[in-house]
Amino acid sequence: MATDRDSQRDEIGTLSQKSRLEQALTIGIGSEPELKKEEKMLFLGEFRERVIRKLSKTQVANPLVFPEIKEALKDKRTIRMLINGDLSFKFTDKYIKLAKEVGKPFTTIHNSELKGDTGLVVISDQATDTQNIDI
Repeated sequence: MATDRDSQRDEIGTLSQKSRLEQALTIGIGSEPELKKEEKMLFLGEFRERVIRKLSKTQVANPLVFPEIKEALKDKRTIRMLINGDLSFKFTDKYIKLAKEVGKPFTTIHNSELKGDTGLVVISDQATDTQNIDI
């Protein structure tokens, strides 16, 4: 499994092969290239390797709370739960209450660039070995 550092090294290596003009256009004024942006837009702005568990928008709208999310929130690697801001509060409220009950922070992500059907993710601040993040 590639680490963030490996990905950054690859991105920098690719960037260093470009002319100074291409580098300036790629980086823009005062900013850096974003690593794995397409991947991150599938997982509410996070790298896939940091996701412990994921629910689709349809699953979040289900009236029942998935016990796997409660387990994931209790996981010692978990630092936060992210919720897709496109979802109605009536669907996300139960997960917000659960995060508060377990003592984990949550963030609602409002980003028009998000792709896919991800409704909620439980994340770590490091890469995890979670092979199957879907429930």
